[in-house]
Amino acid sequence: MDDAKPVARTNKFGDNRWIDLHELFVAEAKDKEADVLFIGDDHIALLEQSEIFKELFAPLHCLCFGALGDRTSNLLWRIENGELDNITPKVIVVSIGGFNYGSSSAEILSAIHTIAQLISAKQPSANIFVMKLLPCGKMPNPWRDTAREVNDGLEATLSTISNVKAIDSDPSLVGSDGSVDHHDMFDFAHLTQLGYRKTFEMVHVAVTGALNPEQ
Repeated sequence: MDDAKPVARTNKFGDNRWIDLHELFVAEAKDKEADVLFIGDDHIALLEQSEIFKELFAPLHCLCFGALGDRTSNLLWRIENGELDNITPKVIVVSIGGFNYGSSSAEILSAIHTIAQLISAKQPSANIFVMKLLPCGKMPNPWRDTAREVNDGLEATLSTISNVKAIDSDPSLVGSDGSVDHHDMFDFAHLTQLGYRKTFEMVHVAVTGALNPEQ
């Protein structure tokens, strides 16, 4: 699979829910005003259920366009098909690439660069933050190695796009022994309430700094 090629998710269960969700996001972009847009994968899809979202982000007039299981190719398709066409957020936070299982770090970085370029072209006035990938799995594993390589190369990959920055939001999810605690990621892939707080407090600092640059 070409990670940098837009691909709609297949309707293998016959319920059409992915397309329905995409159409909901397109409608919300038309009907609602947002200063902050979160867009991407599982970590964005579940963000609205977190305490930290209700406490820190909801007052900032946010929308969340997250789809469980999305790869970079799926997010590209969503963006190319209208999710950013009728909205003018001041800040956009992107989480994508962490579920591109089977892809190399170079393929993921190339795809993230393509996504960032597309978002920047559609939203040239927005401050765009791309989150570094979160760990996956209780103990060190090959996929974590790939994610680390992506994170190591992300800032350089995005450096040519003026309104896009990488944001490191994984301060303490991996312990000194290399393990991920189930109190932070309940299935060692998705964040708990505590995990969201640890991860998105740094995102909140970046978002509020962009919204209020003079403070």
